[in-house]
Amino acid sequence: MRDRWALASFAVGLAAFCAVGLLSGHHLAAVGGLVAIAVAGVVTVVAVRARRHRLLVRALHAVSVPGELAGTPVRTGALGDAAFVAGLSRPTIYCDHRLPEQLSPAQLRAVLLHERAHQRSLDPARLLLVELVAPIVRRSQWGRQWLAATLARREIAADQHALDHGASRADLAAALLALPPLARAHVAGFTPAVDLRLRALLGDDPDVRTPPVVRRGAMLAAGGTLGAALCAWFLHQYLAGFGLLCC
Repeated sequence: MRDRWALASFAVGLAAFCAVGLLSGHHLAAVGGLVAIAVAGVVTVVAVRARRHRLLVRALHAVSVPGELAGTPVRTGALGDAAFVAGLSRPTIYCDHRLPEQLSPAQLRAVLLHERAHQRSLDPARLLLVELVAPIVRRSQWGRQWLAATLARREIAADQHALDHGASRADLAAALLALPPLARAHVAGFTPAVDLRLRALLGDDPDVRTPPVVRRGAMLAAGGTLGAALCAWFLHQYLAGFGLLCC
């Protein structure tokens, strides 16, 4: 938790000093332009992925019908994947029409409580943000560990929500083993991170923390960038004070 707050403070400091530097010197307009281009690129990628997800949700709605399973509003149909949540602003629980045949009533309720946690936490939107950096971080072993830990944390948190609302560890574990792996991408589903989830359900404490080297590397990069921004800003002020800058 302290690493997370430290990284957040670095980010806020970086943004503040870059803003001050850009506003205090017209010659830094080029840097501002590069920053604006980078931000526009990120926004564009987010918009493209969000549109792709909306098209997926539209297709899912076309092949499903509203209903209710174990007291939970869902949409059911011949979906292939057993249970998952899709939708960015209004997440919806989708279930394959064969799901009640694959599970006992208690297991079905446990699965739906798990999916309800994904729905309430807006996990499809969180997954979309993770996917922005996934193509880059997958290139390193540490990045792959971070992706696996991030996904496992969300799944274990959803399992804990189900346990807190009356599901049993045995029912969750049995459903986890009975259902096929989630094949559909870009949705929050029931089966990912199976090994780590089973360890958590059996009372083990799986290590799903972000690898230390990733945390330290991110903090070092943020701190180095912040230091560079500070140096550039103070250097600009110093040279401007001696009349060595024309603008």
